[in-house]
Amino acid sequence: MDFAYENPELEAAIGRAGNVDDLERALRALSELVPTFMQPDVRGWKTFCPGLDKQVADLPRRLKLQDVFIEKSNDNVCIVATRFYGTGGHSKVASDIGRLIGREPTTIVLTDLYRQLSQKMLISGLPAAHSCRALALLSAPTMVEKIVELYMLLAAIRPSRIFLMQNHMDPVAVAGVWPFRSVVEFLHHADHQPGLGATLPFSSHVDLTYACHRACQSAGLDPVWAGMTVLAEGIAPPPPAPRPVRSLRFATCGSKHKYMHPANHAWSAFAAAALGSAPDSTIIHIGPVDEALTRSVHDPLLAAGIDPARYRFAGPAPDLREALIEEEIDVYLASYPDSGGRANLEALAAGLAPIVPTAAEAGPLLHFDMALPYWVRINTPDEMPAAIARSFELSSALRSPDGQAALHAEFSRFEDYVRSGVPT
Repeated sequence: MDFAYENPELEAAIGRAGNVDDLERALRALSELVPTFMQPDVRGWKTFCPGLDKQVADLPRRLKLQDVFIEKSNDNVCIVATRFYGTGGHSKVASDIGRLIGREPTTIVLTDLYRQLSQKMLISGLPAAHSCRALALLSAPTMVEKIVELYMLLAAIRPSRIFLMQNHMDPVAVAGVWPFRSVVEFLHHADHQPGLGATLPFSSHVDLTYACHRACQSAGLDPVWAGMTVLAEGIAPPPPAPRPVRSLRFATCGSKHKYMHPANHAWSAFAAAALGSAPDSTIIHIGPVDEALTRSVHDPLLAAGIDPARYRFAGPAPDLREALIEEEIDVYLASYPDSGGRANLEALAAGLAPIVPTAAEAGPLLHFDMALPYWVRINTPDEMPAAIARSFELSSALRSPDGQAALHAEFSRFEDYVRSGVPT
Protein backbone atom coordinates (compact mmCIF):
# COMPACT_ATOMS: atom_id res chain seq x y z
CA MET A 1 0.00 0.00 0.00
CA ASP A 2 1.41 3.40 -1.00
CA PHE A 3 1.68 6.06 1.74
CA ALA A 4 1.72 3.34 4.44
CA TYR A 5 3.47 3.84 7.78
CA GLU A 6 4.74 0.69 9.44
CA ASN A 7 6.02 0.28 13.00
CA PRO A 8 6.50 -3.48 13.49
CA GLU A 9 7.99 -3.18 16.98
CA LEU A 10 5.09 -1.17 18.36
CA GLU A 11 2.54 -3.29 16.52
CA ALA A 12 4.07 -6.36 18.17
CA ALA A 13 4.18 -4.67 21.59
CA ILE A 14 0.47 -3.90 21.45
CA GLY A 15 -0.34 -7.40 20.23
CA ARG A 16 1.65 -9.25 22.88
CA ALA A 17 0.67 -7.06 25.85
CA GLY A 18 -0.57 -9.69 28.30
CA ASN A 19 -1.85 -7.42 31.04
CA VAL A 20 -3.36 -3.98 31.44
CA ASP A 21 -0.10 -2.33 32.50
CA ASP A 22 1.82 -3.59 29.46
CA LEU A 23 -1.02 -2.56 27.18
CA GLU A 24 -1.14 0.89 28.74
CA ARG A 25 2.59 1.35 28.12
CA ALA A 26 2.24 0.28 24.50
CA LEU A 27 -0.71 2.62 23.90
CA ARG A 28 1.16 5.46 25.57
CA ALA A 29 4.08 4.87 23.20
CA LEU A 30 1.62 4.92 20.31
CA SER A 31 0.16 8.26 21.42
CA GLU A 32 3.66 9.73 21.67
CA LEU A 33 4.64 8.94 18.06
CA VAL A 34 3.32 12.19 16.62
CA PRO A 35 6.53 14.30 17.00
CA THR A 36 8.43 11.68 14.98
CA PHE A 37 6.09 12.27 12.04
CA MET A 38 7.95 15.51 11.30
CA GLN A 39 10.75 13.47 9.74
CA PRO A 40 11.06 14.35 6.02
CA ASP A 41 10.51 10.75 4.91
CA VAL A 42 7.23 10.57 6.87
CA ARG A 43 5.54 13.96 6.76
CA GLY A 44 3.73 14.27 3.45
CA TRP A 45 4.63 10.70 2.49
CA LYS A 46 2.73 8.53 4.98
CA THR A 47 -0.89 8.55 6.09
CA PHE A 48 -2.10 4.94 6.37
CA CYS A 49 -1.28 2.70 9.35
CA PRO A 50 -2.58 -0.76 8.41
CA GLY A 51 -0.60 -2.70 11.02
CA LEU A 52 -1.43 -0.38 13.90
CA ASP A 53 -5.06 -0.16 12.75
CA LYS A 54 -5.34 -3.94 12.98
CA GLN A 55 -3.99 -3.98 16.52
CA VAL A 56 -6.16 -1.09 17.73
CA ALA A 57 -9.32 -2.57 16.19
CA ASP A 58 -8.65 -5.78 18.14
CA LEU A 59 -8.59 -3.99 21.50
CA PRO A 60 -12.38 -4.08 22.11
CA ARG A 61 -12.36 -7.87 21.71
CA ARG A 62 -9.47 -8.16 24.16
CA LEU A 63 -11.30 -5.87 26.59
CA LYS A 64 -14.51 -7.90 26.15
CA LEU A 65 -16.49 -5.01 24.67
CA GLN A 66 -19.25 -6.47 22.53
CA ASP A 67 -20.26 -5.16 19.11
CA VAL A 68 -23.33 -2.94 19.04
CA PHE A 69 -25.49 -2.73 15.92
CA ILE A 70 -27.82 0.27 15.51
CA GLU A 71 -29.92 1.36 12.56
CA LYS A 72 -28.26 4.35 10.93
CA SER A 73 -30.02 7.73 10.87
CA ASN A 74 -29.56 11.40 11.80
CA ASP A 75 -31.85 11.09 14.81
CA ASN A 76 -29.06 10.74 17.38
CA VAL A 77 -25.69 11.91 16.08
CA CYS A 78 -22.37 11.82 17.94
CA ILE A 79 -19.07 13.46 16.99
CA VAL A 80 -16.08 11.71 18.57
CA ALA A 81 -12.76 13.56 18.55
CA THR A 82 -9.60 13.96 20.59
CA ARG A 83 -10.08 17.67 21.10
CA PHE A 84 -11.16 20.80 19.30
CA TYR A 85 -9.63 24.26 19.14
CA GLY A 86 -10.87 27.83 19.11
CA THR A 87 -9.77 28.19 15.49
CA GLY A 88 -8.86 25.90 12.60
CA GLY A 89 -10.55 23.84 9.93
CA HIS A 90 -10.79 20.66 12.04
CA SER A 91 -12.96 22.41 14.62
CA LYS A 92 -14.99 24.25 12.00
CA VAL A 93 -15.92 20.98 10.30
CA ALA A 94 -17.41 19.79 13.60
CA SER A 95 -19.32 23.06 13.96
CA ASP A 96 -20.61 22.69 10.39
CA ILE A 97 -21.84 19.17 11.13
CA GLY A 98 -23.69 20.38 14.21
CA ARG A 99 -25.34 23.22 12.31
CA LEU A 100 -26.34 21.00 9.39
CA ILE A 101 -27.69 18.15 11.53
CA GLY A 102 -29.16 20.45 14.16
CA ARG A 103 -28.13 21.19 17.71
CA GLU A 104 -30.71 18.98 19.43
CA PRO A 105 -29.72 15.59 17.91
CA THR A 106 -25.95 16.21 18.20
CA THR A 107 -23.57 15.18 21.00
CA ILE A 108 -19.80 15.72 21.05
CA VAL A 109 -17.46 13.40 22.96
CA LEU A 110 -13.79 14.36 23.39
CA THR A 111 -11.25 11.76 24.53
CA ASP A 112 -8.79 14.40 25.80
CA LEU A 113 -6.02 11.90 25.13
CA TYR A 114 -3.25 14.29 26.16
CA ARG A 115 -5.09 15.78 29.15
CA GLN A 116 -5.11 19.32 27.78
CA LEU A 117 -8.76 20.17 28.41
CA SER A 118 -11.13 21.03 31.23
CA GLN A 119 -14.86 21.60 31.39
CA LYS A 120 -14.17 25.25 32.18
CA MET A 121 -12.13 25.63 28.97
CA LEU A 122 -14.87 23.99 26.92
CA ILE A 123 -17.59 26.19 28.35
CA SER A 124 -15.69 29.42 27.74
CA GLY A 125 -13.86 28.90 24.48
CA LEU A 126 -15.01 26.13 22.13
CA PRO A 127 -17.21 27.26 19.21
CA ALA A 128 -18.17 23.67 18.36
CA ALA A 129 -19.82 23.37 21.79
CA HIS A 130 -22.55 25.74 20.63
CA SER A 131 -23.50 23.31 17.84
CA CYS A 132 -24.49 20.41 20.10
CA ARG A 133 -26.93 19.59 22.86
CA ALA A 134 -24.22 18.09 25.08
CA LEU A 135 -20.43 17.89 25.23
CA ALA A 136 -18.78 15.08 27.17
CA LEU A 137 -15.13 14.99 28.20
CA LEU A 138 -13.63 11.60 29.05
CA SER A 139 -12.00 11.63 32.48
CA ALA A 140 -10.71 8.09 33.12
CA PRO A 141 -7.09 8.14 34.36
CA THR A 142 -5.57 5.69 31.85
CA MET A 143 -5.91 5.10 28.14
CA VAL A 144 -7.23 1.57 28.58
CA GLU A 145 -9.87 2.86 30.97
CA LYS A 146 -10.72 5.68 28.56
CA ILE A 147 -11.48 3.10 25.86
CA VAL A 148 -13.93 1.38 28.20
CA GLU A 149 -15.35 4.74 29.30
CA LEU A 150 -15.96 5.81 25.70
CA TYR A 151 -17.58 2.47 24.89
CA MET A 152 -19.88 2.68 27.92
CA LEU A 153 -20.83 6.26 27.12
CA LEU A 154 -21.69 5.40 23.52
CA ALA A 155 -23.60 2.32 24.66
CA ALA A 156 -25.70 4.59 26.86
CA ILE A 157 -26.21 7.27 24.19
CA ARG A 158 -26.78 4.67 21.44
CA PRO A 159 -25.93 7.10 18.62
CA SER A 160 -27.45 6.29 15.25
CA ARG A 161 -24.56 8.00 13.44
CA ILE A 162 -21.00 8.62 14.64
CA PHE A 163 -18.57 11.02 12.98
CA LEU A 164 -15.04 9.95 13.96
CA MET A 165 -12.50 12.76 13.56
CA GLN A 166 -9.79 12.06 16.12
CA ASN A 167 -6.24 13.38 16.12
CA HIS A 168 -3.52 11.28 14.49
CA MET A 169 -2.59 8.72 17.15
CA ASP A 170 -5.67 8.42 19.37
CA PRO A 171 -6.28 4.71 20.03
CA VAL A 172 -8.97 5.59 22.57
CA ALA A 173 -11.23 7.13 19.93
CA VAL A 174 -10.67 4.42 17.32
CA ALA A 175 -10.95 1.45 19.68
CA GLY A 176 -13.86 2.95 21.60
CA VAL A 177 -16.03 3.42 18.50
CA TRP A 178 -15.01 0.21 16.72
CA PRO A 179 -17.82 -1.91 18.25
CA PHE A 180 -20.27 0.65 16.78
CA ARG A 181 -18.63 0.56 13.34
CA SER A 182 -21.94 -0.08 11.55
CA VAL A 183 -22.79 3.60 12.14
CA VAL A 184 -19.25 5.08 12.30
CA GLU A 185 -18.06 7.36 9.50
CA PHE A 186 -14.31 7.98 9.49
CA LEU A 187 -13.59 11.60 8.55
CA HIS A 188 -10.05 11.59 7.14
CA HIS A 189 -8.77 15.00 8.13
CA ALA A 190 -5.29 14.00 9.41
CA ASP A 191 -4.29 13.76 5.78
CA HIS A 192 -0.54 14.33 5.44
CA GLN A 193 0.83 12.40 8.43
CA PRO A 194 0.16 8.90 9.72
CA GLY A 195 -3.22 8.58 11.40
CA LEU A 196 -5.11 5.68 12.93
CA GLY A 197 -8.34 4.42 11.44
CA ALA A 198 -8.02 5.21 7.73
CA THR A 199 -7.71 1.57 6.63
CA LEU A 200 -10.46 0.16 8.87
CA PRO A 201 -13.82 -0.89 7.36
CA PHE A 202 -16.10 1.57 9.10
CA SER A 203 -19.49 2.23 7.51
CA SER A 204 -17.89 5.05 5.47
CA HIS A 205 -14.45 6.50 4.81
CA VAL A 206 -14.96 10.20 4.08
CA ASP A 207 -12.27 12.48 2.65
CA LEU A 208 -12.24 16.20 3.32
CA THR A 209 -9.22 17.19 1.21
CA TYR A 210 -8.66 16.36 -2.44
CA ALA A 211 -5.02 15.23 -2.42
CA CYS A 212 -5.86 12.84 0.41
CA HIS A 213 -8.91 11.60 -1.49
CA ARG A 214 -6.82 10.66 -4.50
CA ALA A 215 -4.41 8.73 -2.25
CA CYS A 216 -7.31 6.90 -0.60
CA GLN A 217 -8.79 6.04 -3.99
CA SER A 218 -5.45 4.61 -5.10
CA ALA A 219 -5.29 2.55 -1.91
CA GLY A 220 -8.64 0.94 -2.73
CA LEU A 221 -10.41 2.28 0.35
CA ASP A 222 -13.61 3.18 -1.54
CA PRO A 223 -13.64 6.68 -0.05
CA VAL A 224 -16.48 9.18 -0.20
CA TRP A 225 -15.43 12.59 -1.53
CA ALA A 226 -17.24 15.13 0.64
CA GLY A 227 -14.80 18.03 0.76
CA MET A 228 -15.71 20.88 3.09
CA THR A 229 -18.11 23.79 2.99
CA VAL A 230 -18.37 27.41 4.01
CA LEU A 231 -21.80 28.13 5.42
CA ALA A 232 -22.70 31.65 4.33
CA GLU A 233 -25.53 33.65 2.87
CA GLY A 234 -24.71 33.57 -0.81
CA ILE A 235 -21.18 32.69 -1.76
CA ALA A 236 -19.02 35.53 -3.02
CA PRO A 237 -19.64 39.26 -2.63
CA PRO A 238 -20.19 41.47 -5.69
CA PRO A 239 -17.06 42.55 -7.58
CA PRO A 240 -15.20 45.23 -5.63
CA ALA A 241 -14.79 48.75 -6.89
CA PRO A 242 -11.48 49.28 -8.71
CA ARG A 243 -8.71 50.28 -6.34
CA PRO A 244 -5.30 51.80 -7.10
CA VAL A 245 -2.50 49.29 -7.52
CA ARG A 246 -0.53 51.12 -4.83
CA SER A 247 -3.11 50.14 -2.22
CA LEU A 248 -3.10 46.43 -3.01
CA ARG A 249 -4.10 44.41 0.05
CA PHE A 250 -3.02 40.81 0.60
CA ALA A 251 -4.11 38.48 3.37
CA THR A 252 -3.00 35.12 4.72
CA CYS A 253 -4.41 32.93 7.46
CA GLY A 254 -3.28 29.90 9.41
CA SER A 255 -2.02 28.52 12.68
CA LYS A 256 1.55 29.41 13.62
CA HIS A 257 3.09 26.05 12.76
CA LYS A 258 1.89 26.26 9.15
CA TYR A 259 4.44 29.03 8.53
CA MET A 260 7.32 27.68 10.61
CA HIS A 261 8.15 24.24 9.22
CA PRO A 262 11.49 23.99 7.39
CA ALA A 263 11.34 24.21 3.60
CA ASN A 264 13.51 25.31 0.67
CA HIS A 265 12.00 28.79 0.93
CA ALA A 266 10.93 30.69 4.02
CA TRP A 267 7.41 32.10 4.23
CA SER A 268 8.99 35.54 4.56
CA ALA A 269 10.43 35.18 1.04
CA PHE A 270 6.93 34.81 -0.42
CA ALA A 271 5.71 37.69 1.74
CA ALA A 272 8.57 39.88 0.50
CA ALA A 273 7.79 38.94 -3.11
CA ALA A 274 4.15 39.93 -2.64
CA LEU A 275 4.98 43.23 -0.95
CA GLY A 276 7.65 43.95 -3.55
CA SER A 277 5.15 43.51 -6.36
CA ALA A 278 3.37 46.79 -5.61
CA PRO A 279 4.56 49.87 -3.69
CA ASP A 280 2.68 50.54 -0.45
CA SER A 281 0.89 47.19 -0.60
CA THR A 282 0.20 45.46 2.73
CA ILE A 283 -0.30 41.94 4.05
CA ILE A 284 -2.78 41.22 6.82
CA HIS A 285 -1.96 38.02 8.71
CA ILE A 286 -5.07 36.50 10.29
CA GLY A 287 -4.55 33.85 12.97
CA PRO A 288 -2.65 33.16 16.19
CA VAL A 289 0.71 34.85 16.53
CA ASP A 290 3.67 34.81 18.90
CA GLU A 291 7.05 36.48 19.02
CA ALA A 292 8.80 33.70 17.10
CA LEU A 293 6.40 33.97 14.17
CA THR A 294 6.55 37.76 14.20
CA ARG A 295 10.35 37.80 14.10
CA SER A 296 10.49 35.09 11.42
CA VAL A 297 8.59 37.49 9.14
CA HIS A 298 9.55 41.00 10.23
CA ASP A 299 13.32 40.45 10.54
CA PRO A 300 13.78 39.16 6.94
CA LEU A 301 11.50 41.90 5.59
CA LEU A 302 13.61 44.53 7.32
CA ALA A 303 16.78 42.93 5.94
CA ALA A 304 15.24 43.10 2.46
CA GLY A 305 14.55 46.82 2.84
CA ILE A 306 10.79 46.41 3.33
CA ASP A 307 9.05 48.20 6.18
CA PRO A 308 7.82 45.44 8.55
CA ALA A 309 4.79 47.59 9.35
CA ARG A 310 3.47 46.63 5.91
CA TYR A 311 2.98 43.10 7.29
CA ARG A 312 0.33 43.40 10.00
CA PHE A 313 -0.62 40.62 12.39
CA ALA A 314 -4.34 40.94 13.05
CA GLY A 315 -4.89 37.96 15.35
CA PRO A 316 -7.56 35.26 14.95
CA ALA A 317 -10.90 35.93 13.28
CA PRO A 318 -14.02 33.85 13.97
CA ASP A 319 -15.04 33.97 10.30
CA LEU A 320 -12.24 34.24 7.74
CA ARG A 321 -14.61 34.91 4.85
CA GLU A 322 -16.15 37.88 6.64
CA ALA A 323 -12.72 39.18 7.66
CA LEU A 324 -11.47 39.08 4.07
CA ILE A 325 -14.51 41.01 2.89
CA GLU A 326 -14.36 43.55 5.72
CA GLU A 327 -10.64 44.15 5.14
CA GLU A 328 -11.29 44.57 1.38
CA ILE A 329 -8.62 42.04 0.53
CA ASP A 330 -7.55 41.87 -3.12
CA VAL A 331 -5.40 38.71 -3.11
CA TYR A 332 -5.33 35.79 -0.70
CA LEU A 333 -2.01 34.01 -0.04
CA ALA A 334 -2.28 30.50 1.40
CA SER A 335 -0.05 29.62 4.34
CA TYR A 336 3.32 28.02 3.54
CA PRO A 337 4.85 25.47 3.71
CA ASP A 338 1.63 23.95 5.11
CA SER A 339 -1.38 25.11 3.13
CA GLY A 340 -4.73 25.52 4.84
CA GLY A 341 -7.44 23.51 3.10
CA ARG A 342 -10.37 25.08 4.91
CA ALA A 343 -8.87 28.59 4.77
CA ASN A 344 -8.47 28.35 1.00
CA LEU A 345 -12.16 27.49 0.71
CA GLU A 346 -13.11 30.49 2.83
CA ALA A 347 -11.04 32.67 0.50
CA LEU A 348 -12.99 31.26 -2.45
CA ALA A 349 -16.22 32.06 -0.62
CA ALA A 350 -14.99 35.65 -0.34
CA GLY A 351 -14.53 35.77 -4.12
CA LEU A 352 -10.74 35.39 -4.04
CA ALA A 353 -8.76 32.82 -6.03
CA PRO A 354 -5.98 31.88 -3.60
CA ILE A 355 -2.30 31.83 -4.47
CA VAL A 356 -0.93 28.60 -2.97
CA PRO A 357 2.85 28.51 -2.43
CA THR A 358 3.93 24.87 -2.46
CA ALA A 359 7.15 23.29 -1.25
CA ALA A 360 8.08 21.29 -4.34
CA GLU A 361 10.38 19.07 -2.30
CA ALA A 362 7.62 18.11 0.15
CA GLY A 363 5.76 14.83 0.04
CA PRO A 364 2.77 14.64 -2.32
CA LEU A 365 0.26 14.57 0.54
CA LEU A 366 1.39 18.10 1.41
CA HIS A 367 0.67 19.39 -2.09
CA PHE A 368 -2.64 21.22 -1.90
CA ASP A 369 -5.13 20.23 -4.56
CA MET A 370 -8.70 21.20 -5.34
CA ALA A 371 -11.32 19.98 -7.77
CA LEU A 372 -12.14 23.59 -8.73
CA PRO A 373 -9.81 25.55 -11.07
CA TYR A 374 -9.94 28.84 -9.16
CA TRP A 375 -6.50 28.84 -7.53
CA VAL A 376 -2.85 29.37 -8.47
CA ARG A 377 0.02 27.11 -7.43
CA ILE A 378 3.55 28.52 -7.20
CA ASN A 379 6.81 26.93 -6.05
CA THR A 380 9.17 29.90 -5.80
CA PRO A 381 8.86 33.54 -4.71
CA ASP A 382 9.84 34.85 -8.15
CA GLU A 383 6.58 33.44 -9.53
CA MET A 384 4.58 35.82 -7.34
CA PRO A 385 4.03 38.74 -9.80
CA ALA A 386 2.59 36.49 -12.50
CA ALA A 387 0.55 34.63 -9.88
CA ILE A 388 -1.00 37.88 -8.66
CA ALA A 389 -2.12 38.75 -12.17
CA ARG A 390 -3.50 35.25 -12.65
CA SER A 391 -5.31 35.41 -9.30
CA PHE A 392 -7.12 38.57 -10.41
CA GLU A 393 -8.23 36.81 -13.61
CA LEU A 394 -9.46 33.75 -11.74
CA SER A 395 -11.19 35.82 -9.06
CA SER A 396 -13.14 37.57 -11.79
CA ALA A 397 -14.12 34.20 -13.27
CA LEU A 398 -15.04 32.93 -9.81
CA ARG A 399 -17.47 35.81 -9.31
CA SER A 400 -19.22 35.10 -12.61
CA PRO A 401 -22.51 33.16 -12.63
CA ASP A 402 -20.71 30.03 -13.85
CA GLY A 403 -18.05 30.37 -11.17
CA GLN A 404 -20.61 30.86 -8.45
CA ALA A 405 -22.57 27.84 -9.64
CA ALA A 406 -19.43 25.68 -9.55
CA LEU A 407 -18.53 26.89 -6.07
CA HIS A 408 -22.05 26.33 -4.80
CA ALA A 409 -22.02 22.79 -6.18
CA GLU A 410 -18.70 22.04 -4.47
CA PHE A 411 -19.85 23.37 -1.10
CA SER A 412 -23.19 21.57 -1.45
CA ARG A 413 -21.32 18.28 -1.71
CA PHE A 414 -20.35 18.37 1.97
CA GLU A 415 -23.73 19.69 3.07
CA ASP A 416 -25.59 16.95 1.20
CA TYR A 417 -23.24 14.32 2.62
CA VAL A 418 -23.83 15.44 6.20
CA ARG A 419 -27.59 15.72 5.81
CA SER A 420 -28.12 12.51 3.87
CA GLY A 421 -24.91 10.50 4.12
CA VAL A 422 -24.39 10.73 0.36
CA PRO A 423 -22.72 13.70 -1.43
CA THR A 424 -24.24 14.86 -4.70
